[in-house]
Amino acid sequence: MMKGALTLVTSLLLAACAITGPAHDRRLVGTWRYADKTQSCRYSFSPDGSFTGDVKRGAKTISSFAGQWTVQGNALLYKYRSDSFGRIPAGAEDRDTLLEVGNNSFLIEAANGERRRYLRVR
Repeated sequence: MMKGALTLVTSLLLAACAITGPAHDRRLVGTWRYADKTQSCRYSFSPDGSFTGDVKRGAKTISSFAGQWTVQGNALLYKYRSDSFGRIPAGAEDRDTLLEVGNNSFLIEAANGERRRYLRVR
């Protein structure tokens, strides 16, 4: 009886792990900002895997977007749902390589090879 119960509990735990869905690195949950001389970018990553963000050139917003995010290995993956400026088509996907993740910053290498450090806003 005890052996059967243990087998059932183990099976349920394994099944729960298999259906949890995409991985979300909890360290990335929050709002982050990157800025250089010409533009800034803000991302807010939610624990449910959704994100929002915007890109500004100077004080002018040129993109305001939303979508879903996941982490697979060292890849930060984005699937865009919308962009109110129409610059990013719905369904577009992007990938950055996570080089470092800390409490107050993370460093990515974008697809074009540029490295960007995002600082925690909150």
